[in-house]
Amino acid sequence: MSAAGIGNATAGALAADVLKNAFTNNNNKPATKGDILALSQKIERYQRVLNIPLGENGELPYFDMVTKQIVYFKNTLPFKNPKF
Repeated sequence: MSAAGIGNATAGALAADVLKNAFTNNNNKPATKGDILALSQKIERYQRVLNIPLGENGELPYFDMVTKQIVYFKNTLPFKNPKF
């Protein structure tokens, strides 16, 4: 083992990581603990309301825990900031 060999191995590993990150799509990268925590907070924000009928266009009613209002969304729970 020599210092030059260690330096070359380090440079090669660094170059491989940079190339891997540059060409990996965001959808294919692993989720971090922060990503999972943010997702769970967004899921807990909207609670499905079962005793209110569907909206005019068939939207489902949800209670927004942050704004304390009933909001209507299409058949899926939104994960982006809804427009009110």
